[in-house]
Amino acid sequence: MKKVLSSLLILLLVYACKKDDYEIQFYHWKSDAKLSDVEKEALKNTHAKKTFIHYFDVVLTDGISHPVSVIQDIDPYFNTVQVVPVVFISNSVFKVNQYSTQNLVDKVAQLVQQIHQKYFNKQALEIQIDCDWTKTTRETYFKFLELLKERISVSVTIRLHQIKFQRETGIPPVDFGALMLYNVGDLGDFNQNSILNSKIVSQYVKGSTEYPLQLDLALPLFSQVVIKNREDNIRLINRVIEEDFKNDTEHFKSLGKHQYIVLKKKLYKGQYLYKDFKLKLEKTSIEEIVKSNDIIKNSDLNIRNTILYHLDETEIKELNFKELITKL
Repeated sequence: MKKVLSSLLILLLVYACKKDDYEIQFYHWKSDAKLSDVEKEALKNTHAKKTFIHYFDVVLTDGISHPVSVIQDIDPYFNTVQVVPVVFISNSVFKVNQYSTQNLVDKVAQLVQQIHQKYFNKQALEIQIDCDWTKTTRETYFKFLELLKERISVSVTIRLHQIKFQRETGIPPVDFGALMLYNVGDLGDFNQNSILNSKIVSQYVKGSTEYPLQLDLALPLFSQVVIKNREDNIRLINRVIEEDFKNDTEHFKSLGKHQYIVLKKKLYKGQYLYKDFKLKLEKTSIEEIVKSNDIIKNSDLNIRNTILYHLDETEIKELNFKELITKL
């Protein structure tokens, strides 16, 4: 009996240590990283020691890769946490060898450190690369990561299909990953929520699912309007305020299930919506986030922390944020 009690005590202590180490963190993905009081309060409530801030994208134009969407300002409040720069690199960049891989590493690392030095007066110790690589770009992308890792600690974003088909896509040579548990569905399918759907998650991750890297779990804290034009082409508008559509019966007609059809041309948040365009308003519920979170946590994946995408006052207010963080 004493041995059983002793074993239980050890398990409880181990569990307690894991809970103490566990953190809820944030992505910040806006060009101006100035914080509102609501956003600062969210950081305080989660006691996060680390925040991932999007610094810039690398895209391909006319066969030449170059940075775009470079961050314009960073709030001094971020000096209270460790900031990890995040760089999105378009997969197409690794299809074109206009520069050597080393040259691309040099350019990315140099710009990251210039930005970090400007706002924090020190060098970044860690960087995260966001790229949805494919079998055709895998070799070049992994070489890029290997070279970058010689200079700085590196993590990468991982998609669900890269977990399920890891033999085909390969395991990136990095320190750890961030499993992106959002944008899992089909934007064009108006019968499903493309942001997060636990049924889709369960198709990719089972109880026995493993992955050789430690993973942070990135969960959605955002909403969007999916716009489908007459040719079924898709565009997005960030943030959903459903009252804008419910109350404007001159321009929008409800089709049910958070869907609308445009009755009359309307300029909305800088985008023209024309007659007969269809709209799908997508939000994530706490229930769906918790269900999906549980699927991952009950698998054999090695999960470290949770990262919420992303730190935004409107989204925090729209969702019962305090209830959410107590359930993760």
